[in-house]
Amino acid sequence: MRSTSSFTTLPTEILEAIFMQLDPQSFVSVSITCKSIHNVASDAPIVWRHFCRTCFGAWSTHHKIQSKLSGPLSEVDWRALFLHRMSIAGEARRLLDQLLKTQQGRVRYITKIADFGYDAKDVLLKELSCSEEAEDVLARRFYANALLERIQREAAIKLWKDLATGDSILMETALGAYDVFALTGPEVGFDHISRALDTLSAAVRVQFPEFGDLSTRRKASTLASYLRDQGFRGVSDTSYGALRNSFIGLALRSAQHESLPLISVAIYCALASRLGLDARPCGLLFHVYCIVYAPGGYTLDGVYKPTSSESIESMHIDPFRSSHEVLRSDLQAQLHSYGIPSAEHARYLAHATTREMVVRTARNIINSVQTIRETERGMFGIHATWLNAYPDMDAAFYATIWVMLVLGPGEEDSDDVSNVSMRRRQYLPYLLEHFQTHYPWDVSLLTQHVIPLFRHQPEGQRLLEFVHSLHRVDTLPKTVKVRSENTLDVEFMIGQLFTHKRYHYEGVITGWDTSCEAGEEWIQHMGVDRLSKGRQQSFYHVLVCDKSVRYVAAENIERAPPSLKPSEAMMRIAGRHFKRWDDAKSVFVSNIRDEYPDD
Repeated sequence: MRSTSSFTTLPTEILEAIFMQLDPQSFVSVSITCKSIHNVASDAPIVWRHFCRTCFGAWSTHHKIQSKLSGPLSEVDWRALFLHRMSIAGEARRLLDQLLKTQQGRVRYITKIADFGYDAKDVLLKELSCSEEAEDVLARRFYANALLERIQREAAIKLWKDLATGDSILMETALGAYDVFALTGPEVGFDHISRALDTLSAAVRVQFPEFGDLSTRRKASTLASYLRDQGFRGVSDTSYGALRNSFIGLALRSAQHESLPLISVAIYCALASRLGLDARPCGLLFHVYCIVYAPGGYTLDGVYKPTSSESIESMHIDPFRSSHEVLRSDLQAQLHSYGIPSAEHARYLAHATTREMVVRTARNIINSVQTIRETERGMFGIHATWLNAYPDMDAAFYATIWVMLVLGPGEEDSDDVSNVSMRRRQYLPYLLEHFQTHYPWDVSLLTQHVIPLFRHQPEGQRLLEFVHSLHRVDTLPKTVKVRSENTLDVEFMIGQLFTHKRYHYEGVITGWDTSCEAGEEWIQHMGVDRLSKGRQQSFYHVLVCDKSVRYVAAENIERAPPSLKPSEAMMRIAGRHFKRWDDAKSVFVSNIRDEYPDD
């Protein structure tokens, strides 16, 4: 009798190997072809783990996914985990579609998606790269990016709060939070920074297989030499103040590896830790060095020298400038030149904390932003200089405000609680300015992380009332403004591109009033009554190419000719109010028709 064989008679291991060549949708389709295949597919943890590994690049930390992937296969219900992630992706996409349809409830929808954390990152990255042919391409990309930024800001803030409460946070992770806060993209994340450092440390071991046998002094100089050979040579004087030089993730993945001394030291210390070398930052005035400690009972040259003393031999090195040891006497001479008494030298020459390095980085970023703004003030007119800036200046500065609020002077650092409150109050106006101008969907971050800092203070109550009003406004439909006989003087339409007649900047109409509805103080300050048509002419809310939002009189608006296309900068930010650019009509297609139905 002739034996017959079929696909279903193959060993389970062979079937699983075949299934792993399929995408999840095809796998599910195969699983419903017959009962025996369905039984194998339903109980195939190795296949479902494969899908979890390959279909999702980002995971929220509560999953502890790396631990699960490296652990026993049977300890995780991989099928349930995969289906859970797929349901989150579907819900995130549904909520995104909903927030693109109406302005009402937009903050609520954004908060719901952000609550998924990194579990929503993959689907948002896909939406961010949606087709140019998508009906709402500009809006979809704008809000997908806004959501990614919002999710990553919260991850950074939570990490800095953990650091503030005394949790042990690696320096490269605490500094990497700046990258997470201010940058987006598939290559941005704490895990990417960690993997880059792991790769570098592994390369050191390959190039110097005897590294572990070297003395501490030799290890310190060998590591510094290796980094310099790989291009980690600090930065030239001409680009020293560039904003990107304060971001450890950018320094690791850029071809030139340019960075400030603090970041150079952080990278050095992170590699040293992976290679069994105890290296820590040393924050002198105006420059950060690295202090390297010998193991207890040994000298820096590896000589066994037991001692009853708790003192440990150490040396200083400056990986930003060279691979050579920096003599302590030279550093003491520097301190003397700065007027620091000898009695205080030990404090300056000791290692600094991670918290101190994060706050010092905030000050470096603030200095870079101030330099950029001073340069812009010297330019004539209003320009979209932000477009070619990386990282984004507003996002970077916003990060420093959060750091100064969360990690700046705390009650544990000062005997005068009122002084701490005063310092925090100084940063609050800057935070609220950036929140209202660029990040209005951060309402829940204010509630969770800012209001508690001002508990039992007048600012706390005012912030609470402010947040409640924002939530209340978000639930209400927009006031509808229709075209009628009373609006005949409203010449320009929502979505029209224009040039300001006086300042020559590029802008787009996002709203209109039949007359100036600004407050009297603003009217007087801006000299509205000195305009030829005064305050009774129509006024327009406009979005400007430099990301600012302005209120402009009709007589200062000159509609762009049909041949003029929006700049790249305008295309990047227009999605906040518009679906797409209509090339045939030379106008942005409105996404705020719930407020202006006739435009």
